[in-house]
Amino acid sequence: MFHLIPFAVGVVAGAVVLQLIRTDKTKAGLEKAQDKLRGATVSSLEAIEGASARARARLAGEAAPAAEAQAETPVGQKDQAGEQLPVVSEQAQGAAGAEERAP
Repeated sequence: MFHLIPFAVGVVAGAVVLQLIRTDKTKAGLEKAQDKLRGATVSSLEAIEGASARARARLAGEAAPAAEAQAETPVGQKDQAGEQLPVVSEQAQGAAGAEERAP
């Protein structure tokens, strides 16, 4: 007998919740919450997109000088004696130049 009381309370609570969900005021509140959630989601996605674009631009900016340095260095070119020239990056050339300038 006592097992039926929680069941009956659950059925009544379910019926009350269904009646509340079906009211226009509740629907309007749910739609308003949904619109706010959608707005927050769009805002967050735009922020992520902006951060991604900045990171992509920064990485592309760092990659471009490295690609130019490789393009400027003759790969596979031989010197006058017919020996293969070493491939030297701009950073290595800069460091070698600094060593030569040091007293």
